[in-house]
Amino acid sequence: MRKLSVLFMLLIGFAFTNAQSEGSNWLKVGIHAGIPVGDAGDFSSFALGVDAKYQFLDLESFGIGVATGYTNYFGKEMDIAGYKVDMDDFGVVPVAALFRYYPTQNFFVGADLGYGFLVGDNVDGGGFYYRPEVGYHNNDWNIFAYYAGVSDNGSIANAGVGVNYNLIKGK
Repeated sequence: MRKLSVLFMLLIGFAFTNAQSEGSNWLKVGIHAGIPVGDAGDFSSFALGVDAKYQFLDLESFGIGVATGYTNYFGKEMDIAGYKVDMDDFGVVPVAALFRYYPTQNFFVGADLGYGFLVGDNVDGGGFYYRPEVGYHNNDWNIFAYYAGVSDNGSIANAGVGVNYNLIKGK
């Protein structure tokens, strides 16, 4: 986990440094909340997380960048053989490439694609991370709907909504 924290700090530091010098870059931080689906829905009742994204816009209607964050899946109480068992929380830490298409100035569709690390007391490993999004943005904030998942011998996923605030604002 320490190595992941160092990696994220380096990515954010690079993004912040580069964003200061380039006028068309965006540094975004935000929160998201969702309902677990797939296999995650069996063990979790709610997902809540934070996002950090660095996006640079080289083409008029396209954006690319990097995305990371943390999503906590809150464990739920289950009835197993007549006994109430509290499932442990677990999380996903993505390291992903960000792709966005802007058909209009304020509307976007896109996806974050990369690797999702599974973290928690009783989980390890990870797998292919995917998070398609559709949303609205202006110069200060973004609001979006998403579906995020990790393919790891099953389906750890959630569907929800989020909001990002633009710390460094592009043109």
